[in-house]
Amino acid sequence: MQQVVNKASELLAGLDRGESLPSSWYTDPAMTEQEIHKIFRKSWQYVGPTQQLKDIGDFITGYVGEIPVVIVHNENGLEGFINVCRHRRHEVMKGCGNAKIMQCRYHAWTYDLCGELKAAPRSDREPNFSTSDYPLLPIKVEKLGPWVFANADPDCRPLESYFGQVLDIIAESGIDLDNLELWERSEWDARANWKTMLENYLECYHCPVAHPGFSAAIDVDQDSYKLTAYEWFSSQVGYVRESALEGNAKIKTYDAKGSVKQAQYHLLWPNFTININPGFPNLSVDVWLPNGPNTGKGFSEQYFAPGVDKKWAEELIHFNVEVGNEDDVLTNSVQLGLIGGTPSVGRFLTNSEHLCIHFQKLIVKAMCD
Repeated sequence: MQQVVNKASELLAGLDRGESLPSSWYTDPAMTEQEIHKIFRKSWQYVGPTQQLKDIGDFITGYVGEIPVVIVHNENGLEGFINVCRHRRHEVMKGCGNAKIMQCRYHAWTYDLCGELKAAPRSDREPNFSTSDYPLLPIKVEKLGPWVFANADPDCRPLESYFGQVLDIIAESGIDLDNLELWERSEWDARANWKTMLENYLECYHCPVAHPGFSAAIDVDQDSYKLTAYEWFSSQVGYVRESALEGNAKIKTYDAKGSVKQAQYHLLWPNFTININPGFPNLSVDVWLPNGPNTGKGFSEQYFAPGVDKKWAEELIHFNVEVGNEDDVLTNSVQLGLIGGTPSVGRFLTNSEHLCIHFQKLIVKAMCD
């Protein structure tokens, strides 16, 4: 693995020519281990929506490069902590909710909402023990629109410096992020590397072949469907087909009539995606995570504006699930090809898959830093 990582200039030159990363970058367990430390622990990772942190005592939990974290609304605002007890390293908080204290369920070490250790049973008999020496360790927390992110790198740049521009692009779709409500959140597992799945997400070259329903709703013609690479995020913007609006699509699709005319799909480095479909104001997000080299995992959240018709919302969710299932068939097959290792390198079309190339360049630069 180290020999591969050391060839950064050669890999970047190959990507400029349209040559993909070697298959070992998707199948080597050592590569996945390095990704945890060099990518996920050095980037902003999504934890949850701000609407779950409105009141003092509200908390949410998640992971940043496999580090458990808890974000709490306390008297100072939003603060993040490593969600690991200073005693035996049990996770302190679970799930989300509202609490007056943070108490570990292993031995009842108890922290206040500012992370200070207030009680440790039997510690009064322990020589040279002071609760002030064992607060929860802090982690950086910032907001982007209605979402809360955390970063384990103490020297990281502000979140907005990476992704602030995407909020302006989302506004062009007609979506008011402040007006959206969380509808549901679900977890999922996959039989492909996280990069395999995201590279599939980053191009619509496959859409006419693999997504007949999606292609009936959205104009995926190369000259109409715009793909733009920014420094730290990538965006795809398309428009609803007139035939879909008129109900004349050749394939049954969801009802795309509504105030949102644009389809938008964004990847925020390295693993947070935002999806907007034409119709009633809607938005979904996905977080894509490694689960070993050849499998992935993650979670999804679905948002709608107030007043959404339940039947329409369920229809759109079903549409998204159908597209996701079609993608899973593709990425599962790609992963099997990668495991085989032959050919080691693939070939991108630079005018249709340039977002994949941009993503792979970010991977190389992060891994070889």
